[in-house]
Amino acid sequence: MNKPTDEGTNYSSDDPPISIYTPWQQALVTLVLALMVLGTIVGNCLVCIAVGIVKKLQTPSNLLILSLAVSDLLVAVLVMPFVTTYQVLSYWPFGNVICDLFTSLDVILCTASILNLCMISVDRYFVITRPFQYAMKRTPKRMGIMIAGVWCSSVLISLPPLFGWKEDPPKWECIISQNIGYQIYATLGAFYVPLFVMLAVYYRIWRVSSRLAKKESTNQLGSIDKVQSNAHYSNRVKTNSVETGCTVLPNGNVRNGCHSEKDEDERVEMLAKNSASIQRRRFTLKSILPKGRRSSGHKDSKAIKTLGIIMGGFTACWLPFFILAVIRPFVEDNDIPIHMISVFNWLGYFNSFLNPVIYARFNRDFRTPFKEILCLRCKGINVRIRSESYVEQYGPDPRLRDCLRPPTSSVVRYDSQGRTEVHLGNGSTPSESKV
Repeated sequence: MNKPTDEGTNYSSDDPPISIYTPWQQALVTLVLALMVLGTIVGNCLVCIAVGIVKKLQTPSNLLILSLAVSDLLVAVLVMPFVTTYQVLSYWPFGNVICDLFTSLDVILCTASILNLCMISVDRYFVITRPFQYAMKRTPKRMGIMIAGVWCSSVLISLPPLFGWKEDPPKWECIISQNIGYQIYATLGAFYVPLFVMLAVYYRIWRVSSRLAKKESTNQLGSIDKVQSNAHYSNRVKTNSVETGCTVLPNGNVRNGCHSEKDEDERVEMLAKNSASIQRRRFTLKSILPKGRRSSGHKDSKAIKTLGIIMGGFTACWLPFFILAVIRPFVEDNDIPIHMISVFNWLGYFNSFLNPVIYARFNRDFRTPFKEILCLRCKGINVRIRSESYVEQYGPDPRLRDCLRPPTSSVVRYDSQGRTEVHLGNGSTPSESKV
């Protein structure tokens, strides 16, 4: 950072420069940056706690997300407070030794955050393109090796300046080594190579997922699962509807003679004729087909979308900083506006704040635990999440549905939240119950 001076005033080299901000600007900048630091700490703590206490999140792939959250949390705790002080005062007050430690930590933690994002994209690539082969190799031990590689690489990128690959900065300044050789080495290893890998991997993921989605849509059949009878039924597939022939017997089996329609809300409306009593039953179910089979592609598409948003945020936050990092050794500091340097620097740190926000907004597996933790409902969190996941995937418990089955002349409706609506045959007011 440049040393600002007031025209007409002389300072000795032992005097720290005057801040570029007025007192009220210092207060405003301190407040904004402090809120950003606090938000980064809270968000990444939520990720760490969620992975630690929610069994559903304790998967090998989420170890990479945990490593990312740890690196971002350490950026907020060990780096951002020093940068905030440096920003507000406009000079480095902590001395050269602390400066060397600070710049090393800065490079290690920011590089680890970027490389963790790169490994997450590579992991997702193998999950999508080689699901069966990769599932055998995707063990916690292998994930641990990948994480160790991320952190070792980050350390190797940060060490050279400590062994002399740097130029001494001016007094009252603390900046990463501006040695041209080191900047090329560091920017390639910490950003440009990972960025290239992430873009190539995400493009491949998009190509494969698009091809699979197209293939799945052409092979999709509107059918009910296995029918335990010598029934005759026909299927006809439409864009937003499914028609199938069946009969609902008193014991719940299915035969021909029933008409069903599936609308855009994935509900199935079934009108059945009972051959024994010539009475009619009408059901509105969330789905007849097992949702587990249909949801895997949807989950993959949402994961790909989340990964794309994370990559977009990463690129938008870090690309300006690393473009400037390559240019800066070749120009004088006075040729670069000091506010541009500050904005690009903090834009990179903002990525550590952004990552948990993206997971909270676009990943339901994390969003629900975040709400429970923030509401201090950690006790029994696994039971609640497991129940919610079951209802989301399969609908309400079938045993409870059987208990609520009304006479054949009644009308039953199940909505997507698992509530049942019973219309009795005698024309009485509908009643509602929650499964």
